[in-house]
Amino acid sequence: MRPPLRSRLRPRHGTAPALAALAALTVLAAWLPAPRAAAEDGSGGSSQAWSVQPTARSAGAAAKRLAFRLDARPGSVIHDSVRISNLSTEPRSFQVYAADAYTTPRDGGLGYRQAGEAQHDVGAWVKMSTNALILPRRRAADIPFTVTVPADATPGTHTGGVVALDNTLHDGGTTDSGVEVSIQRAIAVRLELTVAGPLTPGLAVRGVGLVHTPDGTPFAAGRATVRYTVTNTGNTPVQGKAVITVTGLFGREIVTRTRSLPPVLPGQHTELALALGRAPPLDLLTATVTVSAAGVPATTARTHRLALSWPTLGVVTAVAALLVAALSQARRRRRTLAQEHL
Repeated sequence: MRPPLRSRLRPRHGTAPALAALAALTVLAAWLPAPRAAAEDGSGGSSQAWSVQPTARSAGAAAKRLAFRLDARPGSVIHDSVRISNLSTEPRSFQVYAADAYTTPRDGGLGYRQAGEAQHDVGAWVKMSTNALILPRRRAADIPFTVTVPADATPGTHTGGVVALDNTLHDGGTTDSGVEVSIQRAIAVRLELTVAGPLTPGLAVRGVGLVHTPDGTPFAAGRATVRYTVTNTGNTPVQGKAVITVTGLFGREIVTRTRSLPPVLPGQHTELALALGRAPPLDLLTATVTVSAAGVPATTARTHRLALSWPTLGVVTAVAALLVAALSQARRRRRTLAQEHL
């Protein structure tokens, strides 16, 4: 499986890659024939194809790895390498670096720090043999790297990636403000380093919110969206499930949904949302979210929200006013009749 592409926007002006400078830094490792498997960058042409993957430890399909999964003790040093393949018909230049991974604050995606950002975890422990590479057409190179685990590294899984950034600039179109942009694409191979010690998975849910959007038609059902924040409180990645329930007044169940959670890295959190569809126009709603995973105790958080539809409330108020007026008129008639009989 090809690792995901990551795009980065840059202004077009002044972004031409300095190939001469990169060539001075390039280590021309032993050239290897590029693998035949095509991997395109989304432009629709095989001339743009390139790939990044862990170097096979030995010959044979069984030796292929989709990611770096390493185990180590504090203070140890690991040696490995990554293979970058230029499948296109033109030479290509790349920046190669290690980066910390993170869980995106929204929707639980997996992101990687950029080359210019400070790396604080496994991204800082990796040293590439080179950070720049020029590959001729249809060629591949294995780039060695070392992982030096600090002596005080905390037990658990530390996640990062080895990233190859293509220096080719692609047309990214024009923004609404008229600024022309170019796009650089990168492929990251995930690196999971588990430091020896006790693994303590943990998961918590916080910040539950309920958004109620009423319909413009009186007595028509509105829509409800539940937002909640999932935090990994342990030291190893966790992927669990969430059960979202919305109840009305007196505990009447309106809807219950179960959804799978994205993997959340240790110490990271992400905000998720689930649209629950139809909701009462007038009610006192309670949203309850329970998250759990294998080997992790379930945790629950809830919130309350008054569902209020102004068109519905207006009709109810008008009907109530008419009833009050009718009752008042009836009382006046009874008093009038009583006085006439005296």
